[in-house]
Amino acid sequence: NKFINKTNTNEFSSFKFIDAFAGCGGLSQGLKESGFHPVLVNEIEAKFLETYYFNHDLHLDCYECCDIKDLVVKKQSLRKKYDNIDLVVGGPPCQGFSMANRQRIIDDPRNRLYKDFLELLNIVKPKFFIMENVKGMINKSQEILEDFQDILGFDYSIDMVLLNAKDFGVPQNRERVFVIGSSEQKVSAISITNNIKDYKSSATLLKDALFGLPELKPKTIDQKST
Repeated sequence: NKFINKTNTNEFSSFKFIDAFAGCGGLSQGLKESGFHPVLVNEIEAKFLETYYFNHDLHLDCYECCDIKDLVVKKQSLRKKYDNIDLVVGGPPCQGFSMANRQRIIDDPRNRLYKDFLELLNIVKPKFFIMENVKGMINKSQEILEDFQDILGFDYSIDMVLLNAKDFGVPQNRERVFVIGSSEQKVSAISITNNIKDYKSSATLLKDALFGLPELKPKTIDQKST
């Protein structure tokens, strides 16, 4: 706490974003390294948000430890405070998703968080948005794109892409679906996903990530003697 300046409100940052379902701040860290700065961080688990707090230089006023539904009910205040937001990101849990489930994702009561995330987008109308989710969501791609269009109208170009972390210098075989939206006419969503694919790099092995760490050895202290 004493090593981090919690009075920084990022008032002069060029690109501002909202992180919903923020967890411990992994996605936020990547965006910060790309020149973005969080102005609202939402997470329901206090322990996760505490980790975020101790690892990011962010004013306490930027944190909302609550269910996302408690955010979206504040439509007028959200719209007024974040009327010119650049980016909204989030990975809402979608417990009701199933390839065998014929009910629409947005109508499944177990997927309320997914619906609330779409409502957040509709309220603040960011210039861009990113939704991250599990690989299996790609099988519902048409339905998901229709959900976004039903809620947001035709103000956004939207594209969906399946990416693997191992293709971008991360020593992990992790496939995730990303839904990307853009309201900027000069920057379409598909141009963004194409640019992302162009950044693919050679594989980074786990041994490379662990290089330089001290060797682990068995304990030499006799537990019984203590």
